[in-house]
Amino acid sequence: MISGLLDRPLAASETLRLSHERDDLLVIPATPDSLVGGDGTLGEIRNVLVFTANVVASLAYTDADGWTVVAKTVDPPEFEVVLDSLIEFRGDSLADEDRDEIIETIAEAYETFTDRALQ
Repeated sequence: MISGLLDRPLAASETLRLSHERDDLLVIPATPDSLVGGDGTLGEIRNVLVFTANVVASLAYTDADGWTVVAKTVDPPEFEVVLDSLIEFRGDSLADEDRDEIIETIAEAYETFTDRALQ
């Protein structure tokens, strides 16, 4: 699927490592729940968005199936559709304000990624 993606949930440092090792790849936790466990500490990351120059995909980790591509699009700026599919897959519900903040954060990360990828 992705070279370097381990067959288990990721730690935050591993998403950073994957993104820093390759200029053509951005791997980020999809939602705050993807990063913070139920007890409020950093937990295992089981939901990620993966950006390349031409594709964005949402991946979910389940113990039964490992990493699964939930949705993808060949128009990375349209990542909201991919994110919504992942949220629906997980059965999560987000307040509109939370979703808007997540969208803004991801958009900023994507903009930084595209600036880096163009250099």
